[in-house]
Amino acid sequence: MSVIEIAKLTRSYVMGEHTVHALKEVDLAIEEGEFVAIVGPSGSGKTTLMYILGCLDQPTSGSYRLCGHEIANLDDRALSRLRNREIGYVFQQYNLLPDLSVVDNIGLGLTYAGTPLAQRRAVGAELAGTLGLDHRVAHTPRELSGGQMQRVAIARGLSGRPHLILADEPTGNLDTKTGAEIMDVLRKLNTDGHTVVLVTHDPTVAALARRVVRIVDGVIVSDERSDAAPAKRESTRAAPTTAGRVTDADVLRIALHEGILAHKLRSFLTMLGIIFGIAAVIAMTAITEGGKERQLEQIRQIGMNNIQVRGLDLEGSRLMRLRRLSPNGVALSDLQAVTTYVPGIEAASAWKAIKAEVRLGDRAVDDANTLGVTGDFQSVVNFHVGKGRFLDARDEETFARVCVLGDGVAKRLGLEGDAWNATVILGDEPFTVVGVMAGKRFTESDIADVSIQDRNKDVYLPYSSLRTYFRKDERASRLDAISLRMDSDEHLLERSLAIKRIVGDLHNDAEDFAISVPLESLKQAQRTKEIFNVIIIVIAAISLIVGGIGIMNIMLATVTERTREIGIRRAVGASRRDILRQFLAEALLISLFGGLLGLALGLTAGFLIEALFGFAVAFNLWIMALATLTSMGIGVAFGLYPAWLAAHMNPVDALRN
Repeated sequence: MSVIEIAKLTRSYVMGEHTVHALKEVDLAIEEGEFVAIVGPSGSGKTTLMYILGCLDQPTSGSYRLCGHEIANLDDRALSRLRNREIGYVFQQYNLLPDLSVVDNIGLGLTYAGTPLAQRRAVGAELAGTLGLDHRVAHTPRELSGGQMQRVAIARGLSGRPHLILADEPTGNLDTKTGAEIMDVLRKLNTDGHTVVLVTHDPTVAALARRVVRIVDGVIVSDERSDAAPAKRESTRAAPTTAGRVTDADVLRIALHEGILAHKLRSFLTMLGIIFGIAAVIAMTAITEGGKERQLEQIRQIGMNNIQVRGLDLEGSRLMRLRRLSPNGVALSDLQAVTTYVPGIEAASAWKAIKAEVRLGDRAVDDANTLGVTGDFQSVVNFHVGKGRFLDARDEETFARVCVLGDGVAKRLGLEGDAWNATVILGDEPFTVVGVMAGKRFTESDIADVSIQDRNKDVYLPYSSLRTYFRKDERASRLDAISLRMDSDEHLLERSLAIKRIVGDLHNDAEDFAISVPLESLKQAQRTKEIFNVIIIVIAAISLIVGGIGIMNIMLATVTERTREIGIRRAVGASRRDILRQFLAEALLISLFGGLLGLALGLTAGFLIEALFGFAVAFNLWIMALATLTSMGIGVAFGLYPAWLAAHMNPVDALRN
């Protein structure tokens, strides 16, 4: 069986205006089991012939069949598979990967055959032992002598049990003794049945082969055979147990261990743009989301669908002028008119507040707010009684001397249990406690035009009782506020405008009141925060793009730096697609780790901001996931061009680098 069949093979290179013919219509056949030396002076074309034999280069014209396959008809993937399964390379420069151990270097070709890691290492350890390297399997090439490195290269060439072993000047960098040992190894391999093709310029080395082919100026000038017949070889090739393709796990392992971890500092510096961009997005959106949730909670405290009519604090000449137009300010007549003519009102209430000391025995509360209320106060302000009862219409009608205490006031007065049995003094007037409000947390408002009262400090009594038993300022507005709970939030603005027109007409257009729509104020505040979010996202996007450019820059430098590695991987069977996947995986992992570190930094920064400055933060899982995925997308997008360059690098040029 012929392993190699060459007919009329020509290889030409165009150099400027000239065409150089490295090989000229070469005919050559090599049978299985032969040991052939191809010799010739420098520039004779022997190295070009070796690269073509090894499927790293293709002829300009002519035919080359390897193990029955016409290579001119094969695409890159098929050629790569052929190199991986049929050819074992032994290079003059050894071409070992410096960051891999001996056993992993030996099994490198098996990686691209899809062989599992454990099996690769078992094969590597067995071959290392066969070639006297069993005590060096865990060492890297930096820790080996030249002869040992060449033995590793031979073992790597044997790992896939190929039909053909190509040796390019295997003794060129070795001393005489070590060179003789390597030639003994190659002769033994041929004796065992391996087909060996040796390229050399040394006649002494060539004489050890059973057949010597001499090439001069791209033409075979002689082909001499010894009397020895080719060695007969029993097939020891095992059927592949995999699809013959490097696995995703191996691609990620190569990218991680041989790309990122081999250059830790550089990889980390490359990640910085991604880290800061993601951290900025996470931290700043957490602050704005926390602010939104805080504001939403504040709106819930006073009612989501409320509209308020508030009397303005007036004084001096303005008060005198407006009271001539509207003597009572905001009053019950406004409440009656609004509830009559404005649709969609589910509940309504109004109140007037005064300052009055609250006493019980020797205990006093001098900072309580005393409110005279009317209507459905509990429902409107979303604040409910916890013990006893709240005020009712009968209390209003009879000017009853009853009150309801806020939880904070009751506790300060020492009222526990059945507090409604007690009589307290409001100012100078006695009132019977009929209920205590449930305790509730109130926060200061962060929203413009929205005021939040700590109602735990309130005391409530009927509005009619307040007007009857306490001194009145005739120029003050009869009510501080009217609050209306609407049936939905769909038409709040339109209804607020209708309320403004009605109250304005009743007040003779006196501007002594204001209309407040807390939910609309919230939406406006949140729109402002969304604009801030957009600015932050734009800044973060710029940071991510800068980070992506950094990834591209480093990956381009990495491709240039690792050109020989690319050539070695291509020689042992890596396809363009495999190289593309490797470098894309490296860019992806850099951006993924950068995204995860940015995520951790953003979370840490958010919690620190909350602890140090008191800002509420809320982390959104969707934003965190989207930010991390975006960082990965940035890595892939900016790593694609360098990966494409690496994949389309000429294997021959890469090995010569």
